[in-house]
Amino acid sequence: MKTDFIIVGQGLAGTLLSYELLKKGKTVAVIDSPDYQKASEVAAGLINPVVFRRLTKSWLIDDLFPQLEQTFDELEALLDCQIYFPMKIRKVLGLGESEFWKKKVWENELSDYLNPVPDGESYPELKLAHGSGWVEKAGRVDLEALLSGYRNYLKEKGCLHVFNFDYDRMILHPDRIVYGELEAEKIIFCEGHRASQNPYFQNIHFKHTKGEVFNLETQTYQADFILNKAFFLMPVGVKEFRMGATYDWNILNESPTEEARNEMSGKLEQVFEDEYQITRHKAGIRPTTHDRRPVIGLHADYPQIGIFNGLGSKGCMLGPYFACQFADNLIDKSSLIHSEVRLARYL
Repeated sequence: MKTDFIIVGQGLAGTLLSYELLKKGKTVAVIDSPDYQKASEVAAGLINPVVFRRLTKSWLIDDLFPQLEQTFDELEALLDCQIYFPMKIRKVLGLGESEFWKKKVWENELSDYLNPVPDGESYPELKLAHGSGWVEKAGRVDLEALLSGYRNYLKEKGCLHVFNFDYDRMILHPDRIVYGELEAEKIIFCEGHRASQNPYFQNIHFKHTKGEVFNLETQTYQADFILNKAFFLMPVGVKEFRMGATYDWNILNESPTEEARNEMSGKLEQVFEDEYQITRHKAGIRPTTHDRRPVIGLHADYPQIGIFNGLGSKGCMLGPYFACQFADNLIDKSSLIHSEVRLARYL
């Protein structure tokens, strides 16, 4: 079976890159393992355009935001389901943070994303002694709907191949790659944290992060916004919420822990006064690099092999923009990849 590109992995990165290539008229074969959990299946899909700690814009957000809105709108039409849910973020402010908020909105040119005037109103079940600040342009991506819907789309097109990839079975030719019955001009690895075991990309300085998220049901609390206070609490249904997330750089496994459960419950109860019940607790490993930038490009010695990885905790913001950029580059070498994400920085 001849195809233009083989994509290894159907998490967020593999989904977005294969979509862009198909949209641009190329053929793809997506290989997806039945045995490995995807970090994208655990992730909450938060879209937050600001860095709260310094109250600055998230990196490249002015370019990322229009692209993510366009891409998810296209995918919703293709898959006939809602994927992107625009939603405000209500940031719980501490003592003195109200003045800091008003100051930084103008200093850091955040008026396109934040309401410059903090909100002093109360809200049932929440402790808001010092008010709250509003992020006006934010939301969440339903990654479960995206991945499952796109998987069915690939099946219908005959593009999905479900098996565990074996690097030893890959045969390199000067102008193509052969894997079993598949033959392509290039193979692009979108393996998430398992890229650390890929023999062709051992120079990349990965610094993966374990994260744990929770689903919970509340007794009376309802909200149409995402609550934030050293955690996020986002509505996913009536009195149903997703809460997260933890960060662990040392113990990298996919097992939920009681420590994370206690940590997040403690943070929530500092500002939350309603009864709740945790209904699901999951853990995953975010694919992240040492400089927190994605890693994208073709291998210097084997240009038939490429990588699209390192989207990390902001994958739903970064993914659409860089998938489009990488797809353009794969089709036309004169179309450049952003200098800070190029694979060449490791070579």
